[in-house]
Amino acid sequence: MTINRADSVTVADVARAAQVSKSTAARVLSNRGSASQTARKKVLEAAEELGYYPNALARAMSEGRSKLIGAVIPDISIPFFSAVVRGLTDRMRAAGLEVIIINTDNNSTIEAHSLELLAMKRVDGLILAPVIADGSDIARTLAQRGLPIVLFDRRGPGLADLPLVALDHEEAARLATRHLIDLGHTQIAVATQVPDNAARLLDSTEPATRPSALRLRGYLLALQEAGIRADPALIIDAPYNHLAAADAVAEQLAATNASALFATDSVVTHGSFQALQRLGAEIPDDLSFIGFDDQDWTTLVSPQITVLNQPMHDLGQAAAELLIRRLAHPTEPQADVLLPGEVLTRASTRQL
Repeated sequence: MTINRADSVTVADVARAAQVSKSTAARVLSNRGSASQTARKKVLEAAEELGYYPNALARAMSEGRSKLIGAVIPDISIPFFSAVVRGLTDRMRAAGLEVIIINTDNNSTIEAHSLELLAMKRVDGLILAPVIADGSDIARTLAQRGLPIVLFDRRGPGLADLPLVALDHEEAARLATRHLIDLGHTQIAVATQVPDNAARLLDSTEPATRPSALRLRGYLLALQEAGIRADPALIIDAPYNHLAAADAVAEQLAATNASALFATDSVVTHGSFQALQRLGAEIPDDLSFIGFDDQDWTTLVSPQITVLNQPMHDLGQAAAELLIRRLAHPTEPQADVLLPGEVLTRASTRQL
């Protein structure tokens, strides 16, 4: 029997070539139900010879599942998100699911289009690190229509009912700040994206969704708990761009008497280190420095940089695990998952 390989090979074609019934071929090819070893061997050999591949769309329609998950990420080039996506895809693949990754460039228009596209592709669920500025109307609509969604890293406006997997941003910043306080520092500068009114963050009833705001709150609370007055001059507004952050930190830090600096994300850590080099600061003799995320370069410079490390791979796996639970039990409420950070102490911080 000759079949044109340019044509779509069907289960019926495989059954005829294997000289078995169509139902037997279907059971073998779907790995469901029973078939004799002889029949199974014939079907698999025929499928290989004919170049048969299951029609994924047809199988998804019959099962009601696509076996695809969408992951909508602000910037995959940032090492944090790259490591998280690796953990996410590893866990999803182990569960028999594949991940479609979309990079939004932190743009709300791209995010909305991406969510609509993934919904059209009939993904089984979504993992979303939302663009915060403009809200997430599409995500809210999709969730209301029953699409399982897990938020990652941050919670956007209007998405309070969706489960979140993230670093415990506030506690992580408290931990980093306490490290400096325990070393005897009281004049601790912080480089972060500063909200309009940083003081309001000390009010625990004030909502805070941005990781940067939660981390700044953790810094302020650590100072408060240690009886140290927060000095507005030590709160440096650093843009989320390492070159712009370097300019801001160099300008503002030079006008302070800080003995330590805490940078609250990986991009600002990079910029802050450049600023300290530009200022000619000897680390840690002139100023102790603690950054964020255990980036490769932080152990390649001298001195090696003390960092607050996020469990990036674990965060990705936790996001996958939570979405898998939502797929299995769609009506059960799922609690947020907040993972702890860890201070990796190196030579860039010292006792006063």
